[in-house]
Amino acid sequence: LMKQYYKYVNEVLEGKIKVGQLIYLACKRFKSDLERSDLFFDEKTVDRAINFIGILKHFKGKSSNQHFNLEPWQQFITANIVGWYWKENKTRRYTSSYIEVSRKQGKTALAAALCLYYLIADGEDGAEVDLAANSKEQAKIAFEFCSQFAKQLDNKGKLLGIYRDSITLNTNASKLRVFAADDSKLDGFNASFGLIDEYHSAKNGKVRDVIKSSMGMRTNPHLCTITTAGFDKSLPCYQLRMTAVDILNELKTDDSMFIAIYCLDEEDDWTNEENWIKCAPNLGITVTSKYLKEQVTSAQNNPSEEVGVKTKNLNIWCDSIDVWISDNYIYKASQSINLNNFTTEDICYIGIDLSATSDLTAVSYLIPKNDEYYYHTDYYLPQSCLQESPNKEKYKLWYKQGMLNITSGNVVDYDYILKDILTNNKKVTIYKVGYDKWNATQFAIAATEQGLPLEEYSQSIGNFNQPTKELERLILSGKVKIDSNDITRWCFRNIVLKEDWNNNCKPVKASKNNKIDGVIAMIQALGMFLEFPTASNDIFVM
Repeated sequence: LMKQYYKYVNEVLEGKIKVGQLIYLACKRFKSDLERSDLFFDEKTVDRAINFIGILKHFKGKSSNQHFNLEPWQQFITANIVGWYWKENKTRRYTSSYIEVSRKQGKTALAAALCLYYLIADGEDGAEVDLAANSKEQAKIAFEFCSQFAKQLDNKGKLLGIYRDSITLNTNASKLRVFAADDSKLDGFNASFGLIDEYHSAKNGKVRDVIKSSMGMRTNPHLCTITTAGFDKSLPCYQLRMTAVDILNELKTDDSMFIAIYCLDEEDDWTNEENWIKCAPNLGITVTSKYLKEQVTSAQNNPSEEVGVKTKNLNIWCDSIDVWISDNYIYKASQSINLNNFTTEDICYIGIDLSATSDLTAVSYLIPKNDEYYYHTDYYLPQSCLQESPNKEKYKLWYKQGMLNITSGNVVDYDYILKDILTNNKKVTIYKVGYDKWNATQFAIAATEQGLPLEEYSQSIGNFNQPTKELERLILSGKVKIDSNDITRWCFRNIVLKEDWNNNCKPVKASKNNKIDGVIAMIQALGMFLEFPTASNDIFVM
């Protein structure tokens, strides 16, 4: 008989099991990796883990005293975490995982079972399993599962020592311990397996970073982050999620990270119960359609409950306001766009969003060509922002990844930016440069002296209305190609539309520390094109 995890992958890819796009991509990744010559998949190890967990028994609810027989989707997760190895050195492939699923799917029970497996059965002498949660309350919930499972395995305590916040395996000096992110002392780790439960509400990545950095001496370590969706996209969990989604979409490569995100697709109606199976793979097992329907109905009748129901019951990341264009469309539009691949025969329009003194500046290059619209956006930041900005951790990461240009000092270096634009003018023909005259007088004088065709671009809502709506139309119709840059995607996520009584609209920031400079520059570039089309370009009929 075909093993359940293989069958699950095949049925997902064949459309027999209804899942969201991100799980489809995870299964597609698994299937294609089976063909790789540098990896091997160890079924014996996978079966040992699944069989070990199957010895455990549930101790709550209607399944109490029944064996923990993993559902196919849980087998898929377990198989990926423990089963992949590198052929060259026989070490385990996945050193980390990101698992996201809605509430009441047996998430904490699965996490605890994996902790016990790594403590007892994975073959590591002196194993150290560190189970962390964001609060002492959540940590106690997770540890209760661990301790109850341990008591089932050794109810007389001959081999396992079960204490208030730790479990020891006396035969080989292995230990499991649990702690909360707000514990005062976070040191002395040497983890072979780490579990971060409900990471969505972590205010910082300190605990995760500490555990991760402690794994350096281990041969086959693994750090598992398992969570539901959250309310705050500025926290580190959502940053980790964005990286995970990029990997599944093949915008980034990371062979060491396994990802399973059970969520609705962007276009799905969250009130339609036919879609709930995508975020609730245990629907009908640990949670009923009746329960979810009651929650959704209550949220529809009481708007104050909507965000809570969406995030916890349907695994939808929420802001207080809806974003303008969903991630799904921005990912589809993202690709590598290099100005070196164009020529001086290609006409280019530029939009510049100059920061006042000391923050992010964006210069967006738009090349309309063959009824498609290619965007490349460069970002600039004064060096002082790497230490002083509320977004400094993001900026440091993007600088390290080569997505952000850092200039010396604590104010924007307009000369540096101008030099880059003049260099790019030799690659493409810059036809118009749209800029906001506010705080840009000196830049405008210098750029004009260098022969650049500058045009003031009013920041009024009326002036932004047409290019904003046109950019949306072009993106939704698949005609826009956006250079694959995390900063640009972040800017899109931070936008909400401000409307006036005449139905004119303009992008504004969803919250104070969010930046939208890249998208503003893109819109200004498109505004220049709409206002000054060349003879070779189609004129939009609005």
